[in-house]
Amino acid sequence: MGNKQLNIQVKLSTTDTYRIFCKYALVNSESSSSYISQKFVKKNNINIYKLLFPIIYYNIDSLANRDRSIIEVIKINMTISDHQKLI
Repeated sequence: MGNKQLNIQVKLSTTDTYRIFCKYALVNSESSSSYISQKFVKKNNINIYKLLFPIIYYNIDSLANRDRSIIEVIKINMTISDHQKLI
């Protein structure tokens, strides 16, 4: 069947410390949000911001995930070619 994974080169730039990372990102066409590896964030000492209220995960079956919710975020810009977006 082959590999159906799509990786694209992106530039990530933090909004607070203006650090830049050039990496490959995995594209998931079924996702409505952006996610980043906790390991990458910790390894690169990217500042983390606590949310006032958690964001609930929803599974593919539209049920809330009982085990996890999003309680922290980072502020980072992602650039793909000439398109930039705060994610």
